[in-house]
Parts: sequence; structure tokens; C-alpha cells
Amino acid sequence: MRSSRSSLPFVVFGSVFAASLLISSLLISPAVLAQPGGSPPAATAATATTEEGEAVYNQYCATCHAAPSDLRTPPRTALGSFTPNSIYYALTQGLMAPQGSALSDEQKLQVAQFLTGRPYVATRLERLTQCAAPLTTLNLAAASNWNGWANGPRSARHQPATGTNINAANIGSLELAWAFGMEEASSARAQSTIVDGVMFMGSSSGNVYALDLATGCSHWTFLATTEVRGAVSVVHSDALDKTLVVAADNSNRVFVLDALTGEKLWHADVDPNPYARSTGSVVVYGDKVFVPTSSIEVAVAGTLTHACCSFRGNVAAYNLNTGEKLWHTYIMEEAKPAGTNSAGNTIFAPSGAPIWDAPTLDAKRNRLYVGTGQNYTRPASATSDSVIAFNMDTGNMDWVLQTTSNDAFTMACSGGREHPNCPDAGPDLDIGAPILNVTLSTGKDILVAGTKGGVVFGLDPDDNGKVLWQTRVGRGGALGGVHWGMSFVGDIAFVPVSDRSAGGVEELPRQPGLHAIDMKTGERLWYAEVPKRCAADVRNCMEAYSAPASTTADLVVTGALNGHLFAHDQRSGALVWEFNTLQDYATINNVPAKGGAIDSTGPVLSGDYMIVNSGYATFGQLPGNSVLVFRLAR
Repeated sequence: MRSSRSSLPFVVFGSVFAASLLISSLLISPAVLAQPGGSPPAATAATATTEEGEAVYNQYCATCHAAPSDLRTPPRTALGSFTPNSIYYALTQGLMAPQGSALSDEQKLQVAQFLTGRPYVATRLERLTQCAAPLTTLNLAAASNWNGWANGPRSARHQPATGTNINAANIGSLELAWAFGMEEASSARAQSTIVDGVMFMGSSSGNVYALDLATGCSHWTFLATTEVRGAVSVVHSDALDKTLVVAADNSNRVFVLDALTGEKLWHADVDPNPYARSTGSVVVYGDKVFVPTSSIEVAVAGTLTHACCSFRGNVAAYNLNTGEKLWHTYIMEEAKPAGTNSAGNTIFAPSGAPIWDAPTLDAKRNRLYVGTGQNYTRPASATSDSVIAFNMDTGNMDWVLQTTSNDAFTMACSGGREHPNCPDAGPDLDIGAPILNVTLSTGKDILVAGTKGGVVFGLDPDDNGKVLWQTRVGRGGALGGVHWGMSFVGDIAFVPVSDRSAGGVEELPRQPGLHAIDMKTGERLWYAEVPKRCAADVRNCMEAYSAPASTTADLVVTGALNGHLFAHDQRSGALVWEFNTLQDYATINNVPAKGGAIDSTGPVLSGDYMIVNSGYATFGQLPGNSVLVFRLAR
């Protein structure tokens, strides 16, 4: 049962705003960005004074942000690192719009400019250089391609020596070829796809770009409804005789474009729930497009009047050629009234268990695998914090393996406050990293799942996900453990661990860094602590590996929340190379850019190039808006 949407008083700013930065990345109105070089609507209010902005902040925001007790709520100092435009748009068009509706346009500008100490900019800055020649063909079989989130259906995040020239011997000669700035953003969350020397990339503005990898010139730009934060997939349709770009935007709309021109062929809105969003990248197998669905209701629940909760995790499949929906599977029954909270609002359950990872494919068993998040309300479901195997033809759930039971959490629980929508807070131990699908050297097939609880599981795909081994790699917690993605080569899984812990098994030591695990046994072969690079004068710097790792034949490359990019030797974990992305960059699209925390996306390797996103202002991390394209020196 879907809860009603009512007028929401602007009372609780802190935890909801924190989650808005995580999930919506400060969405920008599509009208603002109708064409590259266009201008946003001018703000209607006069320039805000410091006193006026401070008064708005003290009245509506300071209760949660002045001294937050929960790491998931950004402190006042962190909010000062955002751009005024991004805060204004969050209050106007993004997740904070229900709360911002109680403020005048002038008040929104006042608080945005007070928090950042900078004026709102009402003109569009981006300028792109058009490529001289149009795209006429794309080689989908090129060895250097990195196609989609994980560069293959098994979620390996691996580029072999045939696909990249970068290795331990020459990585020191990498130099920055060019940089791209995400406009109006404090995060760079869209990982690139590289096909035949063309870089396909979404953005916080909703633009999908097709850029020349060597020069950064633009072949075409397509404007989606909202932010496109997942990686796109590039595939060929025999039925249409076209090469296609397949993606989903943050409104949970899946769309298909002509890869040579950017022309839209079809789109479909997946889940009608008003809080449904697309976080995990879509994947394609044959003529089927698989779309996982996440949710922002975890944040909206922080509003006192919200009847929590109606969203339930789901996956849908579409026909690549026509857009016809083939199946749509919700992983729990529809939420029904389950009591009343202390504010007198109806509680709906079961709910939650968003799917914010890219599905992993298993052609041998005709399955796809996803990991799920926590429930939002109680009683909890048996499908939260789980690995779920779906039949690719029917959408039936073949089996479910739950790693943490009875886990319910919303942002209403942040900050240690009593809140009507806090469901007796659980530990919030999602499975957000895509599942690894591995054939070991022994011939045995195995699935590997990592949790935010700091535990990695080896599962048997032929025995309903039976646990073969489990290995603790950290203390874990809501911001600890395994976050965005692992990589594997042969029998070895490489597991980045954050352990920027909010909770977790507190008596255990933190283990932020990179862990190498023998997937035959679960034995940890080595552990490399994340190199400590936070300068004393850099606020909100954190020493953690939260971003996904990527591998070459001899390297493991990943980024840290301290803004540094690191490459480790696969055999020993020794540090081979590093680059500090905490810089300002001149960009090929005329948007001022800076580096920040590296999170949510991992390095993409293609031929002589490596592409890295820098900047992820979510729960107090270092903001930034840079996409950096490195190239081996010539």
C-alpha cells in the first residue's frame, strides 16, 4: 500500500539532507540544461546577506548539523564545502524539495549562500567542443573496451593485458590528458564506459555524453529526465541493426539511445512508487535489459509526517528492441498497515530492501544475482540484506540467502534522536557491492558477496546459495565494511574495505584497506592498510577504501576517501603508485573542477588510458566534481 504524500513542514533538516546528498546528488531541473551552453532560470531573490542566511540556518538546520552525533549527518563544516547552486537545487528540485517547499525562493538562496560563503551563479558554464567527424561505427569487440559497470557479466572489474597497456612497470608514467567538470555538482558519481575509443558517461545534470577518449571532443549529448549515475551499457541489436546505449536515470526511467547519434529509441518508467530511484547500473544479456531499483524513502522517512513506508526492492526486465516489459519482480509482498507510530501515522510493512548494485549475470544457470539493503519498517522481510538469484526468463526468485536478518533502518534513526519513523534501528548492513560470479581453477563455480558488516561470503550457486565459507575483513557498520565493489583475477578476490564505521562490531579493530582473499577457501592472503594521506589542515578527510577496485594483470587500483588514487601489487599488496586528486583542474568543458573523496565509482582502464572520478560529498566526505582522464606518456 502506498502512503499518501502530504504537505511536509520544514522541521527536520539534518538526516534527510544527508541522505539527499547520497541518493539524489542534488538533482538539477531538466529545464536548466536543455542544451549545452544553455542558461538556468535566474534566481528570483536578491543577493542574500550573511545575517539573513544565518537566521534561516539557525531556525531550520542547526539542530541537526551543528553537532551531529551520527556520521551520516554532515556537520556544518562539511556543508560549507558544497556549491551554493547544489544546495539551492537540492531544496528546489532534489530530495529536499518537500522540505524546501516551506521556504521562499529567497530563503533557499540565503541559506545556500550563507553555508558556502559564495554567491549563487545563474548562468550555465559548460561549453563542449564538437568533434569534427560524426560517429559511423563502433567496434564492440575491441580488446580495449570497458563496457558497463564491471566490464563483463561476472562483475570482475578486470581488464586483462590485451585490453590495457598499463602495468606495474609503467604506471608511473601516467599523466593527466584532460579533465571534465560535473556542473552544479559536489560529487562525480557516473562511471564511464569506453567502447572503441568513445567515452560514454552520465552526469548529475542528467546529460549523457559521448566523448572522444583521446581529445574530449563531443560526438553528441542526450538529456535524460534527471541524474544518470550508473554506467551505461553499449550493445548491438540485430533486430534493429543498430548499436545502442542502454541506461537508467535517477527517476527510475530506463532508456535506449542510438549509440552513433544519441537519438532516443524508447524509454520506460520502471517502478511507479514515487520514491523509486535507479542507483545500480543496468545490464543487458541478449535481448533483455535488466533494471535494479533502489529508493530515496530511506531519507524521506526522516520527515515527521511521512507514513513509512511503501517502497519495496524490485528488478524488471525489458525487451531491448521494443521496450516491452517482460517481467517485474518485487522481492516482498506489498506493504500493508502494521500499526501506528508515536505521531499517530500508520506504519506500513514490510518495506525497503533497495537494490543499489548492478546485477551479475550467470548464463550457465540462466540467472542474475543482486544484493539487497535493509528493511525500512518492521516486521522485516526475509529478503533484506540478502543475495537473491532471479531466473532471467521469468523473474522468479530461484533462491534467497540472507546474511543479516531482522535489519530495519531509516534516516529517521540518524543522530541518536527519538523519531516516530525509527523502527528500533538495526545495524544497516546492506549488500551494495555486485556479487562476484567465479569459476575457480578447480572447476568449481562460486559466488562471492561482501557486506557492509565487514564479512565476505563464498556461496554455492548450485545449492541455493549455501555458505561455503565466510571471512571477516573489518569491523563493519553502516559506513564500514564492503561498500561499492570488489574485483577478482583467477582465484583471488580483491576486497576494498571502508570501516569508516558508524556502529559495527565495536570490539573488533578497524581494517580499512585492501584485502586479498583466496576464493577456494576464504583464507585472507594479505592485507594492505589504506595509506594515510590526510593533511592536518584538510577538513573532512578520511582514510578508507570505500570505492570499488579494478584490476589489471598485475595491479589492483582503487581510490580512497582521502582523495588519493592508489595502485597495489597483486601478489603482495605493496603500494606501487599513487596520485593525489585533491587539486583544481582546468577542464575541456569549461566547468571549474576540483578533486575530492573517491567513492562509489572505480577506475576504468582502456588501452593507454585510465579514467577516475574524484569527488563524493555524501556523509561528510570531501566534495569534488572531476572526471580525470590519465594516459601513458608518449
